[in-house]
Amino acid sequence: MKAEFTVQNTIQNGQTFRQKPEFIVVAGPTASGKSDIAMALAERYQGTIVCCDSVQLYRGFDIGSAKPSLADRERVPHHLYDVFNWNESCDAAAYAQLARRAINEIRGNGRVPILVGGTGLYLRALLGDAWDLDVPSDEGLRRDLSQRPSGDLFSELQKVDPARASQLHPNDRFRVIRALEINKLTGQPVKFRQANTAQFEAAFMILVCPDRSILHERIQTRTSEMLRAGLEREVRELLNAGVDPDCKPMQSIGYKQLVAMIQGELDSSQLEEKISVATRQYAKRQMTWFKKVPADMTITGSSDLSKITGLVDVVFKK
Repeated sequence: MKAEFTVQNTIQNGQTFRQKPEFIVVAGPTASGKSDIAMALAERYQGTIVCCDSVQLYRGFDIGSAKPSLADRERVPHHLYDVFNWNESCDAAAYAQLARRAINEIRGNGRVPILVGGTGLYLRALLGDAWDLDVPSDEGLRRDLSQRPSGDLFSELQKVDPARASQLHPNDRFRVIRALEINKLTGQPVKFRQANTAQFEAAFMILVCPDRSILHERIQTRTSEMLRAGLEREVRELLNAGVDPDCKPMQSIGYKQLVAMIQGELDSSQLEEKISVATRQYAKRQMTWFKKVPADMTITGSSDLSKITGLVDVVFKK
């Protein structure tokens, strides 16, 4: 299938795009082909890739997060990969601060920042939505909540903050607990506030959104490749090194299922299918996020890199 595009008329007609954007964003669901597009753009425009993936931020979580290879990192500079240990916390507000700092540094060095990833919450925090910075926390309350079953926690969240519950998977314990913690401490649901419209205007947004059948095929292929590449070995090494199986990055898809298998809670014959199904469900939720972010270019078919870079040339090669 050839690439299909929906592109703003200002680009198609060769007219002036707002102003020359300060950075490019390549966003979309997992396994959609974002990384290949980002690499092509980085090599064409002297770009530096910036991580926008909540798991790739963590050291040691490589195969299951589809982290860029060492060869790719040698070809093109990459920022914000491997910046946290497993027991360190990063939320949307913290990520936005890190990303803005990286963008400013990269631009100061005369290069084009290219954000790539599928964590919609982090992207929205950077592009205009931000958590209220004075949201309280209580480690004791969080520990108490963590003792309760996932189903019980999610049911309570549906009652007290249905909007936030609709954005989360019932087994996403980290975020469900955080939402309940905020609700109990403030008496209010989790809220975004509009914070930085100028930051959104500075971005050139490319949304990679393949047809569902293509995306599902890519997810199945990626799952098989990750398992063949040694995902089980990676998880066992992390656990043997003392990584808490309940920590935030270990709760992500692939790692969570491997932990369940290692602990005897999941039969190995079910592993690949469980990971694939969970990934497809996650991709569907990702698209719900990205539909709320206006895109300058939407790619709905397979990636024709030469056509993509040719269209972006209108903006970045004036």
